[in-house]
Amino acid sequence: MPNKSYQKGYRKEREIVNKARAKGKIAYRSAGSHSDIDVTIIDHKKFEIELIQVKNKKYISPKEKAKYAKLLSLNGEYLVKTKIK
Repeated sequence: MPNKSYQKGYRKEREIVNKARAKGKIAYRSAGSHSDIDVTIIDHKKFEIELIQVKNKKYISPKEKAKYAKLLSLNGEYLVKTKIK
């Protein structure tokens, strides 16, 4: 029997990815991720990268939000390298 929580999370991640792609952005999800980043969205027109942790709950406590904000806080200038292998 499939895990209902996983399915809800999967659907929410796919919804986020599909909306971003519909706006012309590069977007993908990290399948089966146990990391802090579930969805990555790249807006090549605005030079922005969004790293998203998806939660399938309606309420996220301020303590939990602070925890993820700290984990995902990567503000600053970064060198972006691209490769084709």
